[in-house]
Amino acid sequence: MRITALRRVVVALAALTVVPLSAQAQDEYLLSNGPRDIGGFGGPLYRVTSVAGETMSLGGGGGAMLINRRFAIGGMGVGGTSNVDAILGGVPVRGEMDFGYGGLTLEVITRPSKLVHATYGVLLGGGGVSVWPDDRRPRNVSDETETFGVAEPQLGLEVNIVRFMRVGVTGGYRFVFGAEDARLVNDNLSGASGSLVFRFGKF
Repeated sequence: MRITALRRVVVALAALTVVPLSAQAQDEYLLSNGPRDIGGFGGPLYRVTSVAGETMSLGGGGGAMLINRRFAIGGMGVGGTSNVDAILGGVPVRGEMDFGYGGLTLEVITRPSKLVHATYGVLLGGGGVSVWPDDRRPRNVSDETETFGVAEPQLGLEVNIVRFMRVGVTGGYRFVFGAEDARLVNDNLSGASGSLVFRFGKF
C-alpha cells in the first residue's frame, strides 16, 4: 500500500513538472520560428483631399508585405493637378498646382477573416508642390518645386471581396512640415483626406 501511494505521488509531481515545460517549449518554438505567415498586396487608390483650401483629386498606388495577416509594411504615392489662387512675384494670380507625396506605410489590420474589418495605419514620407500661372507654365518645373515632409495617420474599413482582392475606404489627416516657400495664398498644405483603395495579392 505504501509503495502504491508513493508511486501516485511521484506520478503527480512528474505531471506538474512536465506541463509547464511543455508550455515553455511551445512558446520558444513559436518565437524561434518568427512570423508564421507572410503575404503581400498591391494596387491602385483614389484620394480626395484638401490642399491650400481647394478640393483636389489624387491618383496613385501602393503595396506592402503582410505579416501574420495583421501587420503591413510597405509604401505608397499619390499625385494630381488642380487650379488654386497663388501669389507669384507679389501678384495674386490663378495658377495651376502640381501636388504629390508618398513614403513608408505601416498598418494594423484587425480581424482580417471577417467580411468587413477595420484598419489603422500611418504614412511617413515627403512630397513636392509647384504653382504656375495657367498661361505661362514652363516646360521644366523641377527646379521650382517646393519639398516638404508628411505624416498622415489613416483609419479605414476593408471588405474581403474574394481570396485575392480587398476593397477599402479610409479617412485621415495629412500633417505637412518643412515647406519653406510654397508660394500659396493659403500655404497650409495640411488637410483631411478620404480614399478608395483596391488591393490584390496574398492575404
